[in-house]
Amino acid sequence: MYQNVSTPRIYLNIPEYLASTGTTIDPVFRTLPVGVNSYEETSVSIPAGILGTQCFVAILGHTLKTNEQDYGIENVGTLSPVINGEPATGLDGFSISTFDGTGLGSIGVTDVSGKMTVCTGIFYDFPHSPDLNLSLSYSYEGIKETTTKGGNTLTNQFYNKPPAWGSLGAWELGGEPKYAKSGRRVWDLSFSYLADSSVFPDNAGLVNETTTTDTTGSGSADLTLLEDDTFQRVIHLTNGGQLPFIFQSDNTSASEKPDSFAIAKFDMKSFKFSQVANSVYNVKIKIREVW
Repeated sequence: MYQNVSTPRIYLNIPEYLASTGTTIDPVFRTLPVGVNSYEETSVSIPAGILGTQCFVAILGHTLKTNEQDYGIENVGTLSPVINGEPATGLDGFSISTFDGTGLGSIGVTDVSGKMTVCTGIFYDFPHSPDLNLSLSYSYEGIKETTTKGGNTLTNQFYNKPPAWGSLGAWELGGEPKYAKSGRRVWDLSFSYLADSSVFPDNAGLVNETTTTDTTGSGSADLTLLEDDTFQRVIHLTNGGQLPFIFQSDNTSASEKPDSFAIAKFDMKSFKFSQVANSVYNVKIKIREVW
């Protein structure tokens, strides 16, 4: 509520990560720019072990309400709506739902058409709320002012808000793009006393070939970097901040509102985890809205 940061969630677009490793994907799976690619029946293969119980699909910049369309995921039952999950009876703009992707080797969105962006993959919920000393800034760096020799102030506005998503404003449900909210949001967050299991995986490798004769202390059941639900996996799947993700400042059901979402990146050159007690860590992160 009131744009407060409670327990944040990060939605990771797995096809875009795969594209960064050389995999060819349909452009509709690219996070940015939103709503410029036409959707056709398509799917993307996901390596085994990445998908699990915490999967999502986000359809951005759509007009599914106008087209009287809903959407589904191949080989998955009922989707659990996060916001505007049934657009045929909801609103144009964007829709996010979650699903259990355990055992899936590919993801395809069905029964939709038109220009839109499809983000899909896994999400990470922080274990708890950030510290109280957080900040939310609104940047207007696209507005430049100069003062003439005569003392007049000249203002040049290069940009002050995200570009429209087709005929709609960014992160708006219905409405018109000219009324979209302005400013670039920047969150500075600190998390204290994160358990090591929330930060680091059992096995930081990408594969686990251990056997029953292994004597290193890691067993064959240990989860790898891509399998374990950790913040280190978030860092890896964004290429250390290179790739954008969908950030939700408050994942509680009472605050699933359009103003709690943003396409963002980590605005950091390094990630520092400070151990403050046995198996407990503190970390500071900066998240910057992008378009």
